[in-house]
Amino acid sequence: MIAAGLLGVGGGHLAGHHVTAGGSEGGGTVLGHCGVERWPVKTGTDTDAGKINLSPVPTTIAHMVALQAPTNPPNTNRVAPTELTNYTINATLTGFKVEGDNDYHLVISDGTRTMIVELPNSGCVGSRSPLRAQISQARAKFDSRYTAGPSFQTVSVAVTVTGVGFFDRLHGQTGVAPNGVELHPVLNIDFP
Repeated sequence: MIAAGLLGVGGGHLAGHHVTAGGSEGGGTVLGHCGVERWPVKTGTDTDAGKINLSPVPTTIAHMVALQAPTNPPNTNRVAPTELTNYTINATLTGFKVEGDNDYHLVISDGTRTMIVELPNSGCVGSRSPLRAQISQARAKFDSRYTAGPSFQTVSVAVTVTGVGFFDRLHGQTGVAPNGVELHPVLNIDFP
């Protein structure tokens, strides 16, 4: 039996399905494979995606890392209110890389605390996601300034990031907040 959380999340591809380099859908070239864990929630293809309030709420890294994390976040549903909220954070981008699931993994800092924000590849975002166009635009903005590779690149640049709150499971990620909170997906990124 295939878990429902693995179907229909990769722009027509099954999550985890390998796509050859150069294949694309929705403006994103997919190298390797798309993600699996909580992928519908990460890309807005979950049944709760229509409930996200897309009006950005200004916040801080300090506020985000103080949020109570769920014990075991569901694979295909959102944790209210955090995962139904679109946040904007002003911070310092300290590093980035492209991950095996084609997401750009960015670490942001307030000088004391860090957290992760992620830009999915639009080729891994299902066509029914109401966030797909914004995801694609945010990734293109990042690409116009940096080239992400598989090795972590260190920078120190001011950034304003807007994205949907998300609780990831802790698995030793670089820059992870103690509660696993992220902005995933990023819907806008500016370098003021």
